[in-house]
Amino acid sequence: MKYLGGKSKIVDNILPIMLNNYNGDAFVDVFCGGCSVIENVPNTYRRIANDKQKYLVAMWKSLTNDKTFPMHIEKPLYDKVRDCAYGRNCDFDDDFVGWVGFMASFNGRFVDAGYSGHNVLLKSGKKRDYITENINNTLKQVDKLKGVEWHYGDYFECPIPKNSLIYCDPPYCGTKQYMTSKNFDYEMFYDWCRAMKEDGHTVFISEYNMPSDFK
Repeated sequence: MKYLGGKSKIVDNILPIMLNNYNGDAFVDVFCGGCSVIENVPNTYRRIANDKQKYLVAMWKSLTNDKTFPMHIEKPLYDKVRDCAYGRNCDFDDDFVGWVGFMASFNGRFVDAGYSGHNVLLKSGKKRDYITENINNTLKQVDKLKGVEWHYGDYFECPIPKNSLIYCDPPYCGTKQYMTSKNFDYEMFYDWCRAMKEDGHTVFISEYNMPSDFK
């Protein structure tokens, strides 16, 4: 699944670093997003995925329970779903809003990015079906994600078993944010990570910069 800040291109590099430095049995991804990391965690671990984006979590949960959604998404439907996501005239279930919003938006940024389209004419004269490409890539992930425990809420609300490996891929400081990550409190997040370490968890964070006491 295309997702802003997704780790699909580097998961083969970062996941072994985490798993080789952990001796427990629970992997908790508190900002799961496009799930490119947790889908590659062996199912011998207890896998817990959390995100603050409720439509995203509802979509993943339904997909892994074998629910199907439309493969063709026209702009009038997209516009209605976008209104729903912004709290206007909502007649759709959360999982459907997630599906349409993430499958049919540009660059994996949900409805604030705009409609991507089917059979879009490029400057080269060729056509590209952005929506079908995204749908096909997303559906390839579903089998790998079966058995994952899904949770919706802030990172600090996620249930974390004793001696877990906690993976954090937060909104990067100083970069463009999603609608659900605006005004993210970085100092609070740093303190939470410190507290998780003190509680005996192993914590890994994807970021460009962190405070000096982080390794």
